[in-house]
Amino acid sequence: MVNRKLQPVLAFIVVVIFFVQGCAGRAARPIKVTQSDDVKKTCNEIRHETKKNRRKIKKMIPAIKSADKKRTLLMLSGGLLIIPWFFLDLTDADKIEANAQRKRHNYLLDVAKKNNCRFKAPHLKSFYFHDKGYKVRNR
Repeated sequence: MVNRKLQPVLAFIVVVIFFVQGCAGRAARPIKVTQSDDVKKTCNEIRHETKKNRRKIKKMIPAIKSADKKRTLLMLSGGLLIIPWFFLDLTDADKIEANAQRKRHNYLLDVAKKNNCRFKAPHLKSFYFHDKGYKVRNR
């Protein structure tokens, strides 16, 4: 039985932990795959935007890898203590945004192909991220 003086303190700590856990992570803000002016874009504009999208994705990968590593460490330490599980970010907002960038890139390449644009850019496959880098998973 827990001491009567400690019961309110423990209840307060549990309530605070639940509120803090609710603030863990952020909502994903993915870009729209199709935009209204895509059909009007010139080949040069499409080429520049696809390059920009690839650069954004490359910048996102280190943040995603570090978040996955942090999540793995917290889950392993959570096996011993339950407290770290309250601070896990399970939203995967960065992964969602990176895959939205990938879908936008691939859509622009399809538009470029329909417009007979003559530049080469690879279609990006869906990403499966883990703590040692990223693998490309065929889906």
